[in-house]
Amino acid sequence: MLCRAMDSASDNLIEIHDLDFSRGQRQIFKGLNIGIKRGQVTAIMGPSGTGKTTLLRLITRQLNPDRGRIFVDGTDIATLNQTELYRLRRRFGMLFQNGALLTDISVFENVAFPLREHTQLSNRLIRHVVLTKLHAVG
Repeated sequence: MLCRAMDSASDNLIEIHDLDFSRGQRQIFKGLNIGIKRGQVTAIMGPSGTGKTTLLRLITRQLNPDRGRIFVDGTDIATLNQTELYRLRRRFGMLFQNGALLTDISVFENVAFPLREHTQLSNRLIRHVVLTKLHAVG
């Protein structure tokens, strides 16, 4: 069961309150507060090493903050169990620099990965879907 700690009628889909995050002695965020409006396309931009990818990983709970709270659609993500967290992550779409893929696997495996993780499709059907999508983009 999702724990709703905020008013779900909020205009913000994502809210970050008083977030601190460090890696070792390096403080990346201190007292960060952000509200991202529902339905808004948002770009996170800045020079290398300023915490853009770290922020995305915090929002999807791939990393945990040292302090502060992150809400997605009114839900405090710290309260989610693994199943709820996977369900939440399926709602996100992100494009990383240069259209980056998982570098240790092939393009075919990159396309197949979410189908294997989030569906009950057979390997045969996954292969068909992947080849169709790859053919569509040349």
